Amino acid sequence: MPEWLKEGKVALITGGSSGIGFALARALLQRNMDVILLARRRQLLNKAKEELNEGERVTVISADVSSVDSLMNAAKLITKSHSSIDLLVNCAGIVKPSLLKDLSFEEINNHIQINLIGVINVVKIFQEYIPRGGAILNVSSGIVFFGIAGYTAYNASKTGIMGFFDPLRRELLSRGITVHVVCPWDVDTPQYRKEQEEMPEWMKGSIRPKPMNVDIAVKRIIKGLIRNRYLIRPNFMTKFSSFMQRHLPPVWRFIIDKAVPKP
Repeated sequence: MPEWLKEGKVALITGGSSGIGFALARALLQRNMDVILLARRRQLLNKAKEELNEGERVTVISADVSSVDSLMNAAKLITKSHSSIDLLVNCAGIVKPSLLKDLSFEEINNHIQINLIGVINVVKIFQEYIPRGGAILNVSSGIVFFGIAGYTAYNASKTGIMGFFDPLRRELLSRGITVHVVCPWDVDTPQYRKEQEEMPEWMKGSIRPKPMNVDIAVKRIIKGLIRNRYLIRPNFMTKFSSFMQRHLPPVWRFIIDKAVPKP
């Protein structure tokens, strides 16, 4: 068992008020870890704390990952009650499926600021509180192995995560902190359902596998963490697409061009 998973250890989860972050919090509580949920909306955080029903073992902090000042204030609050963060999880993120020409500059900027810059902000500020034996888990996306029209800004932000964490992994080797990136394909979360509702009509003809149950996804993520996997691919679709992109990129582009809807 890794050091960070032992009883009484602490996990800080951004985007922990819903979706994968919330399900991961629930699973870690069942393994006797304490959790800190960090998200923007106080109402959702309070609801999450109530649903988890674990009293003082759950701390909720309202903060915006794209704001350095907001995160610095959150760090001050967290360090008053917790001496260390044993597992840092970056789950906060947004997605708006749309053609680049139809995205506003603000929407493009929000993808980069929240999905990428926000992650970098969180790691820079909180890494000093992670002791030897700790870990950092970062949620990217299975879409980084595709080139799907309608996800330009989102794909750029999630691919940026991959580029950031490989060198970070090497930076933290001497400190005994492990770094992990999970690339899930579709997982049944509130964000996934909202994405489907907002998707342009031309994208809805895409042949996509049924979304994975969030608890199954979390179970596989934790399994990957325990096995010290750097790249965690919880879905078959992610495993297949990453293999194709690495070993047969021309064939994979041809398949995507033929099978995936285009505007």
